[in-house]
Amino acid sequence: MWMTDRRYMYLSPGDVAYRLELISKVQGPESAVNYWKGLSIQVKNSHCYGSLLKCYAEAKSVDEAEKLLAEMQDLGMMRSYPYNVMMKLYWETGQVERVHAMYRTMEESGIKPDVFSINILLTVLAAAGNFDGIEEIIKKVDPKIVNWHSHAIVARAFMEAGQQGKALRAIQESEKQIGRKDERVAYGFLLSMFADLGMSSEADRVWNVYKSKVPACNSMYMCRITALLKMNDIDGAEKAFGEWESRYVHHDIHLTNLLLNAYCAKGLMEKAEALLDEAIAKGRTPHRSTWYSLASGFFQDGQVSKAVDMTRKALACASSRWEPDLTNVLMSLEHFMEQKNVEAAEEMASLLRNLVPLTRDVYHILLQTYVHAGQPVSDLLDRMKKDGFEADEETDKIIAGICQ
Repeated sequence: MWMTDRRYMYLSPGDVAYRLELISKVQGPESAVNYWKGLSIQVKNSHCYGSLLKCYAEAKSVDEAEKLLAEMQDLGMMRSYPYNVMMKLYWETGQVERVHAMYRTMEESGIKPDVFSINILLTVLAAAGNFDGIEEIIKKVDPKIVNWHSHAIVARAFMEAGQQGKALRAIQESEKQIGRKDERVAYGFLLSMFADLGMSSEADRVWNVYKSKVPACNSMYMCRITALLKMNDIDGAEKAFGEWESRYVHHDIHLTNLLLNAYCAKGLMEKAEALLDEAIAKGRTPHRSTWYSLASGFFQDGQVSKAVDMTRKALACASSRWEPDLTNVLMSLEHFMEQKNVEAAEEMASLLRNLVPLTRDVYHILLQTYVHAGQPVSDLLDRMKKDGFEADEETDKIIAGICQ
């Protein structure tokens, strides 16, 4: 029972607006509409209408949202918020021209766009590569309206287009607009952008500015280490990792994985193993991706036995929500096939089956293992068929023992 179902609880229009959105999230938009229908006219102000409009937008109900918008227009409830909701809805449903039309309607109606209006429009222009349109909006709009994110959208668009000079100017404007409540996300963006530009000194400066204002947290150390690795600065990443470890009691294996992945990519397998051993010694639990990254590194380094062991550990500790890239699994199965080790191959296939359905490629390597080991294949072929894989030409070749 809702607390407000009690007679002595009064609902303000603001309470109703919040409750509408909550009902929509928990029970779905139809329940929110039913609740709306039972409300008195007195509480149905612009905030409540705006909340119902948001419910329709989040459900991607374009027709219903447009009907409600027309009703709001008739009631004189239009402000920037309904326009923003509709612009976002049109953008998310691929109706780009209607985004622009809605923005023009807002301007023609004498309603000033706010920062959300501008940011939606900039996002649409950036996606279309309309750089003239982007620059026109930035020049035209009141500088007091835009925020750091507005300039961040512009910077990312110019960066992706290879216009690094314009991207840098937008980054600099973005930094000027950073407010206290935005610091973590905004400085994380700046770190990433300066790393993309290869400007290590600027990335260092931004990191030091951030730390002087806010105690650095796990997510920001992830940004810092990621930025350093983008610039191929392994030494700097190790230093940042060491700093993070010295400051935090509650550690995040994802930060360990960042450095471990970098070691594996560069073939520094001794360092990768030592890093993992140290993490385990400190009581941290490796993630499935930790083991799988190590497996990839060992395969690339030619250490197949270790790679197979790491692949097995990744599959064993994973949950059913994980769909692994099958490269390591297939290479492990090929190793078992060469060893004629049917038992080990079946064990790995069983671990994989707990996560995802077996593929034809997996079945074919299992078949090769059985054939090479001189084992009967009739039961395996039945399992294949049950999983929807009829024997094809390659299957027949494997059974005949002529597939290399």
